[in-house]
Amino acid sequence: MTDISGIGNGKISLNTEPLAQRIQRRDPEFSERIKAAVLDVNSKQHIGDDSIEAVIQGEMGIHEGMLALGKASTTLKLLAQVRNKVMAAYSEVMRMQV
Repeated sequence: MTDISGIGNGKISLNTEPLAQRIQRRDPEFSERIKAAVLDVNSKQHIGDDSIEAVIQGEMGIHEGMLALGKASTTLKLLAQVRNKVMAAYSEVMRMQV
């Protein structure tokens, strides 16, 4: 049998960064994630609107226009479902007795 060697040639390094800084760096706030999602949905909606105009003017093919509209629709539906889940969780927390 052979010995098991440690990762990194047997050197062990301890992370000395405080936990609060690691959490702040790793996980953005929930509100920041929601804001980013709303901005993404908004931009996809604008792209969908622009693609409709481009198809009407003949600058874009119907397939590309439909793909842009499909992406916009899917992201909007996804955001609506996330909102529904968040509201259901909020309602559940508010019903809890302390």
